[in-house]
Amino acid sequence: MKVSEVELAVSNQEELAVDSPSKRATTAENEGSDHVTKTIDDILKLESLERSVSERIAERIAAFTGSMLFIWLHVVWFALWIAFNIPWRGFQPIDPFPFTLLTMIVSLEAIFLSAFILMSENRQGRLADRRARVNLQVDMIAEREITKLMKLVVDIHTQLKIRRPMDLELDNMQKATKIEHLTEAAQTVEDRNGVNSASKKASK
Repeated sequence: MKVSEVELAVSNQEELAVDSPSKRATTAENEGSDHVTKTIDDILKLESLERSVSERIAERIAAFTGSMLFIWLHVVWFALWIAFNIPWRGFQPIDPFPFTLLTMIVSLEAIFLSAFILMSENRQGRLADRRARVNLQVDMIAEREITKLMKLVVDIHTQLKIRRPMDLELDNMQKATKIEHLTEAAQTVEDRNGVNSASKKASK
């Protein structure tokens, strides 16, 4: 009995030793996925809290108008309207050909739908601008952190008296990046491209 108990304990320890790396990897992966999921949920909650009632209604209507159900409902509606408004067997239609009432209803519907779609697009544009600003801020913070790390590495090299060749690019990377310089450089490139395209059109 003691021998069997010892063998059972050894086999259990071996199974735990084999399974522990995979279990740890799975646990770490689940924790990472939970972190990503939580971040996405927080962003979605923040965006949903900032929506007003009118914006929520506009987004739902815009989403419904972009679905196949909306198209099929209109196909059935138009078909039934035309079928019931064809004069036959002495039946007097409500909206005879060329279906003026139907045209007016559809025109009014198009006006309201376009307004709802524009409201939804305006909100999406505001969200895109905000995300772009946040991304720019995160990039600038990351750039400063990387610059600081590079300086720390250079200081470690200096403290340990490790020689390194002269590298002008590395020296420039250690300098803080100014957003004004990037903006001016981007504007210069855009102006140059605009002048080049205008000169090409003029030459043609």
